[in-house]
Order: sequence, then structure tokens, then C-alpha cells
Amino acid sequence: MFDEFALPGFLLDAVAQLGWEEPTPIQKLVLPPALEGRDVLGGAPTGTGKSAAFLLPIIARLAQRPRQGVQCIILEPTRELAEQISSVAQKLLQVQDEAISAAEGEITEPIGVATVIGGADRVRQRENLATIICATPGRLLEFLQKGWLEPKTVEILIIDEADRMLDMGFRDDIAAITRKLTERYQTMLFSATLEGFGVRDFARNVLNNPVEIILGANGSNLAAAAASGEEGAAAEAVATGAVEKLPELLQGRAYYAASDLQKDKILLHLLTTVKARAIVFVRTKDHLAHLSAFLKRQGMSFATLKGESSQLERTAALRRFRDGEVNLMLATDVASRGLDIDDVEYVYNYDLPQQSEIYVHRAGRTARAGAKGVVVSLVMATEFTALERIERYTQRPIERRAIKGLCASFAEVGANHPSEKKRSRANPHGGFAKKAAANKDEQKPRKKVRLRDKKNKGKPDFAAKRAKKAARLQEQALAASAQDSSKDPSASAADAAKE
Repeated sequence: MFDEFALPGFLLDAVAQLGWEEPTPIQKLVLPPALEGRDVLGGAPTGTGKSAAFLLPIIARLAQRPRQGVQCIILEPTRELAEQISSVAQKLLQVQDEAISAAEGEITEPIGVATVIGGADRVRQRENLATIICATPGRLLEFLQKGWLEPKTVEILIIDEADRMLDMGFRDDIAAITRKLTERYQTMLFSATLEGFGVRDFARNVLNNPVEIILGANGSNLAAAAASGEEGAAAEAVATGAVEKLPELLQGRAYYAASDLQKDKILLHLLTTVKARAIVFVRTKDHLAHLSAFLKRQGMSFATLKGESSQLERTAALRRFRDGEVNLMLATDVASRGLDIDDVEYVYNYDLPQQSEIYVHRAGRTARAGAKGVVVSLVMATEFTALERIERYTQRPIERRAIKGLCASFAEVGANHPSEKKRSRANPHGGFAKKAAANKDEQKPRKKVRLRDKKNKGKPDFAAKRAKKAARLQEQALAASAQDSSKDPSASAADAAKE
């Protein structure tokens, strides 16, 4: 129960109004060290209650301190995430007293929440700065560099979805922000994956003696290590067994598409066959434009979400989808992180992501909070390797399917699942064993033939040939000399008289 933690009464009332009966596993692990003011390095998939895990201790600590400008900054990779976190914080603060005061009566102002994000009016954001700021890195760095936000009052810094921000190229911006916030006494960094994008290396530069918490998608494989008493030693919370990256009740399916045209036909068939709230992810804005035009011609209604849209357009698209005006959303990867949209039953990968981490974040839009969900991927011939890589990364099989009369099966195009390959001749020590003869006793003895034995085989004896040739030439010379002597006897006698 939440009342087991040292939370203010108004927070407990807000939690009850929101219907949160039991803290999630990530909240149980993060709340104690965070309430103590410890730095936290958290690895937790989306949909596990991570937002409340850092918002509850932030509000609880700020409720006991006097107001002095911006005291907490929460960094998010996208505008939508920043607005979502701001909305959750406002719900937690909606029942706070008109004037929250400490025991000494020092605090007289309520805690406020505001956003500092791109695509919105800077002047209005400057005028509405509050105790807690939910920000995107680019706009926040601009405020700090221009002196529009006083960094010395900031006591708490939260870096959420750190791997996504590093992947999006915000490493230098975040490093510059952390260097300016010199007076902060607590920093928490959360990421869906800790093994990619250099998250751990970055965390070492911004965190001080952090408590490390790693949580599987199903929240079942957890163990927390107590903090070490030695100064500078890090306390760790380590998952026991394999850390699951996908929700427990998530199903993965894949269909083979021979071309972009066949992708359109398969997706249309699936969307019209299964009526459900769904998000379709594409890789580029050009693919989004193509798919939008195609579905419009089919008479389908949907909302679109892309990075190039104005903030007003993005907010309107999310509102239409959340409120149920449309049950289909087309989105680029801007929506694959942290958006808490209820009752999303299907996620379609129109374009299979090349990075396994992106697949996990897209999949996190469904099967949230213990619900069931399905991820369907349309796979072209050049993406078979990427599909297998995703399976290895997530440690989950993806079911290969086909639609009769519409698309071929993976087996028909020669793309077997790794587990379906015949390994009857596989050697347990690696490689393949040679096929053994039926009867070893009937095998003829094999004679080893060496190269040196074959070296002069079939070649003449050149020494004997040279000796034979020399003898023949000598015989020819003797014969010629005898013939000359027989033809001129007088010459021979004269020669003899001279001597």
C-alpha cells in the first residue's frame, strides 16, 4: 500500500482518487531511496509505472521545502512525453491544500507544474515557470543560456527515457544542462534499456553513488541490494534471472510482404478484419504521407502524429485518439516512447525497425499494465535478418503467418524460422558431423598418398637420358673419324713420315 511510504496526506488522497491501489514493482523499489534523497539509475520498460515512481518522491520532498523558483526539472525526449508527465503531476497535485506549510510554517505556496518545450510560445513559458518544469532538452538549454531560468534554484533533476535522448543526439545538450545545474542535490536517470546507446557511461558522469534498479517487463524478476556503508560505493538492485524486455502478455506476429504495394494490401486486410484500437508505425514522413493517402482512398478515419507537425496539430491528434474519435493512429517513432494511451490493442510495424530497441519501445504502446496486446510486423525479404535479430534481443519468438491468396508464407520464400531448421546432422560440439557409412567393416583400407610420393611419378630419369645421349655422341664421333681415315691413305702416310 502507498501509505507504507512517507508520503504527504494530500498525495495519498490523490493516489486514492486516481484508483492506484497497490504500488507497482518499480515504484516499490524507487520510492525508498528516492525519498531519502539518493541518486537513482533505473532500467524499466514502458508501462510499468515509472512516471509515478519519480513523481511521488519529488512532490513529497518539495512539499517540505520553501518555494524558491524552479526547484525540479524533468527532461523528456519529446514534447508529448513532457506534456504527459506534466498532466500526471497535475493530477497528483490537484488535491493539495491552498497553502502547503511545513511544521515551522515556512511554506505558503502550492507546488505548480509547467512545461518548457519546443513548438510553443516562449514568452508564455517564461511567464508561467513553476516549481516543477517538464522540458525537452533543446528549449530548456535555450532558457538556461539566455538567463530566462535561474539554475541555482534547481534541486532535483530527472532524466527520463535517457537511451532515447542519447539516440536522438541530445547527449551534448544534456551534458551542458547538467553542468549548469550545479546546486542540485538529487539526480535520477531512467531508461527502458541500460545496455545500449552508452547509457551507463553517461550515467557515471551525472549520477553520484546511485542506487541501480533493473526491472523486467513483467515485474516478477527483481532483487534489491542494500546500500553499502562505504563512501562512494554504489548500491545496486539487480534482476534475478533474465530481464524481460517485452510485456508478459504481448504476442508477436509477422507477415511476409514482397513489395510496398503488398504491404498496403496486407495492412488494409488486417485493419478491416480486426476492429481494434491500433497504432501503425512507419519509419519516415514520406511513408506516412503515402500510407495516409492510401487509407483515405479506402475511406478510413485516423489521426497522424509526426515530428514535423506543430504542437497544436500533435496535441489535437493525440486528443482525437485518446477520446475515441478515431481508433487508428499513424505515427513515426516520435510516438514510440512513453505515451500512455489506454486500450491500445494492436501495434503494426508497417516498416520493421532496424534497431531492436525501437521495436521494444513501439511494442510498449500495447499490453500495458497487465493487459493483452499484439505486435504485427510486415517484413520484406531484405529484413529477414533484422527480424531474427529482434527475436534474439527480446528472447521472444515471433510467429510467422500468411494470408491465403494475399501473401506467401515465410517457408514458401525460403525464410525458415531458426528453430525450424533441420539440424539432424548437427554436431553437439559445433559444425556438422559427416555422414557415417552403413557398415564400417566393409570399408576398404585407405592408403595415404603423399605429395612427395607423387612428385616424380610418370616422369623420365633425366640423368640416365643425359648419359645415354653422351654415349651416343661419342660413338658418332668415333665413327666419323674412322670414315675419314679410310678415304685418304696417302695423307695418313705423309703424316707418319713427318713424325
